[in-house]
Amino acid sequence: MAIRLRDFPAREAAAVRRALATIRRRLERPPAPMPQDLRQLLHAMIARPRPVVDLVSGGAHGACREGYARSAGYRILLCAKAFLPAPRSARAHRAMRLPAVLFHELIHIARGWELDAETFENAWFSAEEGARLPDGNDWAIFAEEHYEGWWVRVDPRTRRVTDYADRFILRFPPPSPPGPKGGWGGRGSGRRGPAAGRSPRGERTGREASPRPGGRASGRTA
Repeated sequence: MAIRLRDFPAREAAAVRRALATIRRRLERPPAPMPQDLRQLLHAMIARPRPVVDLVSGGAHGACREGYARSAGYRILLCAKAFLPAPRSARAHRAMRLPAVLFHELIHIARGWELDAETFENAWFSAEEGARLPDGNDWAIFAEEHYEGWWVRVDPRTRRVTDYADRFILRFPPPSPPGPKGGWGGRGSGRRGPAAGRSPRGERTGREASPRPGGRASGRTA
């Protein structure tokens, strides 16, 4: 496995391994469409020797005081709140939101912008599993980025998301009003991950060298 765990207590380390196993199973049997190149990047992170992704325990202090996770380069900081049960999970099961949070951050590392991470988080995980729909803050980011991600795009009128082969992924419901700054607690502002810099098959000519607006580190602040 190309994932390295750093500084996690034993119980949290076990939870991270279960979350990775959940993600790996979904990559093997996708619950929704995903570009093949993105699936290959995610599979390489989880199952192959390279690239190596460091998952680091962030506790509940500093950048993790209100956050769930942050990512930059090949490093994901998982905060204490990521290990809490999903609010909408059935009381009998109390599903942890960690798999959805971790999947969101892995999408960022695999070139994903905020629209990409929000799309696949919600297409591959349910609210009961911890997925969070984009709110007004997220839609403001989408607008700044011309309603485009690295892997998908959204029609702002219909909220219909498609990939660049025009395959339908999902349709977002109307956004909730913007929350306070950091609402999801630092879960992502959508910077492309370290694999960015060129299109996997060159299909997006002219955009490969353009930097992310504002140069934000990912780690959703909503």
